[in-house]
Parts: sequence; C-alpha cells; structure tokens
Amino acid sequence: MATVAYRVTRSRRAFVNAPVVRRVLEQALDHEVVPHFTRALYRRVANWEHQPDFKVRKSSTADMLMARIYPAGPNKDIYIFVSGGTRAHLIPKVPKTNGTLAFMWGGKGSYRAKTGTGGFYGGPGTVAGGKMTFRKQVKHPGNKARNFEKFVVREETPWFSRTMKNAWQRAIRAMNR
Repeated sequence: MATVAYRVTRSRRAFVNAPVVRRVLEQALDHEVVPHFTRALYRRVANWEHQPDFKVRKSSTADMLMARIYPAGPNKDIYIFVSGGTRAHLIPKVPKTNGTLAFMWGGKGSYRAKTGTGGFYGGPGTVAGGKMTFRKQVKHPGNKARNFEKFVVREETPWFSRTMKNAWQRAIRAMNR
C-alpha cells in the first residue's frame, strides 16, 4: 500500500522535542489526518457490495509519527486484489472432481469493471451474456491494478501538507505560551 509521509528536516542545531509539540501533532494526526484519509478510501469502495473495513495502526518514535491505514475484515482480500491487481491464474488451482464452476460465456459485449483506475464508480459495467457454461477449471486472465492508494495520495497530498503545516504552527504557538 502507498504511504504518505511528512518529514521535518532540521539543521545541526538541537531540535526542540517538547511534549506539547508532540501532543499537538498527535492530535492533528488522530483527529484530522486519519479520518480524512479513511474517508477518501471509503469513497473508493462506496458502491461495492462487499466493502472492506479500514483499520489504522499508529506508531511513533522520538523523531516520527506514523499512521498506516489498511484494509481489514472479511472483504479485505477483494480490496487487495482489485487495488493491487492479479496475475493470470487458474480457478480453482486443483480441478474439481465432484462439481463444476458455472458462469455465463459468450454473447454480446465483454466484461467491463465498474471501478476504473482512479477508483471511483465508472457506471454499471457490462457483463458477458451468452450461454451458461460449466467447467471444472478456468484460466482467469488477471486484472489491472486500480492503485486506489496511489490516487488517494496524489489527490490528498496538498491537503495533508497544509494540515500538517497548520499543526506545526499551532504546536509552536502552544510551546511559546
């Protein structure tokens, strides 16, 4: 998954690591940044029948605060496959002995996904019609990566930079009180 980072560069002079600065930055991360990015990811899957949940894992060191947002829940694999893409593969890996896969094949139009690479709903999509086909195994051609995280990062980086700059200004004002 893509990562958004805000890095503070400093000179050789000592960096003031006051607890008040850390508290203000953590509040900005918890109350502004994480909800904003989580909403952006939920917008990408708003029309999905099997939506994933998104969880947050936070960590911090003396010179870093980080929040990682990742898919979770029973539908996380669907999100990972759609966002990251898949290679061609066999379904199922081992041919079925007591049963078959059933799907529509042939007919007018080919399958077109509902979600484009930008991650937003692109219409109802199309599904192949035709005859009902039964196979013990099929070769799935794979799918292109939708790169949801890349587009979220690209769209939200200016907002993120402004928000963190404002948080730093609030932290410096709080430190000078």
